[in-house]
Amino acid sequence: MRLPTLFILIVTGHNWLSAQMGGSGIYRVLLQPTGAREAAWGGYCNAFRDKDVTLFAHNPALLNSQMHLRGALNFNTHLKGVWTGNASFAKNIKRGTGGVQISYINYGMMDAYDDGGNPEGKIPANETSVTAGFAREIKPRLYAGANVKFAYSILGPYISTGAAVDAGLVWRSKDSLFTAAAVLRNAGVQLLTYTPGSREPLPFSAELGVNFKPRHMPFRFNITAHNLQKPDMTYSQFLQSNSIDLSGQPAASKQASIGDKALRHFTFGTELLLGKNFGILMGYNHQRRKEMTPDVRPGVAGYSWGLQFRISRIQITYASMAYFPGFNANLFTFSAAPSDFQVKK
Repeated sequence: MRLPTLFILIVTGHNWLSAQMGGSGIYRVLLQPTGAREAAWGGYCNAFRDKDVTLFAHNPALLNSQMHLRGALNFNTHLKGVWTGNASFAKNIKRGTGGVQISYINYGMMDAYDDGGNPEGKIPANETSVTAGFAREIKPRLYAGANVKFAYSILGPYISTGAAVDAGLVWRSKDSLFTAAAVLRNAGVQLLTYTPGSREPLPFSAELGVNFKPRHMPFRFNITAHNLQKPDMTYSQFLQSNSIDLSGQPAASKQASIGDKALRHFTFGTELLLGKNFGILMGYNHQRRKEMTPDVRPGVAGYSWGLQFRISRIQITYASMAYFPGFNANLFTFSAAPSDFQVKK
């Protein structure tokens, strides 16, 4: 199946997936960046095909033979008291490459109160997901993959479980300088609901992406279009919520334009390649900037950056994401394989 055909199926097929709109849904663990490179590029990366084993949870078609026996650990210092992370591993198997990833979010301990406001001690809140994937080459330079996911959530006394699948395609040019991808993420169902009779949707997303490196430039570029099944991703049609401005005068609300709504579907990333084992990453997420910044002094919210380097044959990637002024989330990814420690003759 060619990528243009799959794009048409993604866009027109949102009718049967309309109960699972992007920007909403349970199990936030399924939406966390799986690695520092993805975070540094704005939180999305479905078309970068190399040995980064963390990325297959975003697009299973990214699994490839370069990931053989490669493992990775990812840690994230999120909001104060909130920790996220994952462990990934891949192996070449018959007719393709398989991978597994375990991810978690620990929201910490929270104060519990009864209906009368009386304290009842501390309660836990956390989410865990397990992803198993497989990919293979179905035609020259065209790769297909699928993930199966299971999510487990504890929010105080409430417990929920769910299952989801991903399906992706990746096409790569002969010179490997251009890659295009299409993926359907988190199409699934809540198996055990938090409360009886209250079933909630999973955070489904239909995505397209390209990754390319100009032949004679030390740069790599990454562009991802996400949540294509939902044309309007604005939380509110009006971009300003303050009733008065800094001078004390009433502030006129400005409605989101068509261009602004379109840009909310895109993230942009670039990498400055300064050597075989060192790169500087930068990214921008328009949706994050529009949702998280105040009307005054927005700062660098929505922007992200990172570094990739090697120390003692261990690949290390660091990323920092600006969510709102004065706060950044930091991610560290450590990756290695037995082949990295072999002495070359």
